[in-house]
Amino acid sequence: MAEPMPASQMPTTEEIKLVDIKEPPLPDAFYLTPLDVLVALAVVVLLIFIARKLYQRWQLQAPKREAIRELAALSEPSAAEINLLLKRFLRSVAGQHPALTQSGEAWQQFLAQTVSGNPHQAPDITELLYQAKPEQARIEEFYQYARYWLNHVKIGALHA
Repeated sequence: MAEPMPASQMPTTEEIKLVDIKEPPLPDAFYLTPLDVLVALAVVVLLIFIARKLYQRWQLQAPKREAIRELAALSEPSAAEINLLLKRFLRSVAGQHPALTQSGEAWQQFLAQTVSGNPHQAPDITELLYQAKPEQARIEEFYQYARYWLNHVKIGALHA
């Protein structure tokens, strides 16, 4: 431990001269620490990943949006036009799906199985397709059923 200076050796107030302290200037720019850079980079990568996934989902839903648009554009649709539109949609999202070759009862069961909870009762598709002059009310039921089906079908489930 250092010994205190004796009073005789202590400088007088006239001998003490204070030196000005010069602090370094503050930085002009904002600097990031390496950890800040890593966190920012991770956030950017995460945002790019999320944006890519959302874009892929949007692209996957394109046939669905187009089918809904085409269904809405049909003026006085026939049962055959609605059925063809549903099959075209299925072909565009699941190219070689076995349901594409089905008709009648099997096709109707496929539609009912892929979307549950449809409030619109599906009329007999075979009857609508092969009847000479089906009732317009039954065609309207099929139209509402197809619209609900297109709006609620999960495209990923069609690939299974």
